[in-house]
Amino acid sequence: MAHYIYIHVPFCEARCPYCDFFTLGSGSDAVGQADRWLDLVQRELELWIASGDVSPSEPVATIYFGGGTPSLISSAKMKTFLSAMKQILPWQPTIEITVEMQPRTADERKIAEYSEAGVNRFSVGAQSFTDKFLARLERRHTVEDTLCLVDAVKKYGRLSIDLICALPEQSLKDWQQDLESALALAPEHLSVYELTFYRGTPLWAAMAEGKAHPSDESIRIAMFEYTAQRLQELGFEHYEISNFALPGARSRHNENYWKLGDYVGLGAGAHSFVHLHRYVNPPDIIRYEAEIRRGQLPRQLVDAEDMDLALCENLFMGLRLLEGLDLDLFQNKFGVDIRSRYSRQIEDLERAGLVELVGSRLRLTWQGALVADAVTSYFL
Repeated sequence: MAHYIYIHVPFCEARCPYCDFFTLGSGSDAVGQADRWLDLVQRELELWIASGDVSPSEPVATIYFGGGTPSLISSAKMKTFLSAMKQILPWQPTIEITVEMQPRTADERKIAEYSEAGVNRFSVGAQSFTDKFLARLERRHTVEDTLCLVDAVKKYGRLSIDLICALPEQSLKDWQQDLESALALAPEHLSVYELTFYRGTPLWAAMAEGKAHPSDESIRIAMFEYTAQRLQELGFEHYEISNFALPGARSRHNENYWKLGDYVGLGAGAHSFVHLHRYVNPPDIIRYEAEIRRGQLPRQLVDAEDMDLALCENLFMGLRLLEGLDLDLFQNKFGVDIRSRYSRQIEDLERAGLVELVGSRLRLTWQGALVADAVTSYFL
């Protein structure tokens, strides 16, 4: 088996009002904090190895730097860190190393030096190609900043672009223009996420005060349908509800999540799934650092106590892939036959035209993909 490693870098120059991840606005010292953070992350990986849950003889298939704003990491630190990682664990010759990139945090020299260090996939957080919508999202960059970053990235690695749709007051025509602007940059991969009003965020508070309003369901569905049709016309594979890739350009790291593979998450707030157990590192950098310096793994076991809830967590993840979930493999991994345990739910959803069982594979229909959350919650 190979290792899939996620590294959470929680530092940002400023926090976006819609963000529900564990992040911290760090202002002018964000770069220094991100660099120092990787020393703790390296030590945490060594503790995972000492625990026996990460084998030093098994190679690394992917490393994914997420956040936060991991592109704040200096190129010198990225080089020394990845060099140390390669000494700790062997790498597959085809290793995929992804860094989420935010416009205005990296110039071409930094990107070139990231590439020399081993980074070969860049996920650019464009979010929108319309300045007025970037301003409403309180992003710290402009469309021109994104274009400059993309121009540099394409010279050194695989380009993925992240977009957010269903923004307040965004029409279908607005979204079509945003998508075409992204396509004009010839990315190999696109992630398209609907704006979500997460409880506890400033965006949620704005909605509660009547200052921001979610898009109508009809607009959201129209955007989803247009996106899928347009990208498939251009040869993109719609391989996960929110993700599209040209052949051979899927995110190997994220696809491992949806295929229910093991992965190790490093850093405060990171999640792991190892040997059928789910863990989370507390979203507290002071506590995280203290436990690492004491030589203790900060992870907490978060397995669902209810058997059905635990099964459904994994089922929900697997159904996000448009090719569906192989129930034979699921049974081999978790020891439960979904077809018999949830026979009534599957039959009801089949009759409603929301899922289909093809051989051993359970998958969402097109109509099911439009209401994926409702489909998956039906199993609870």
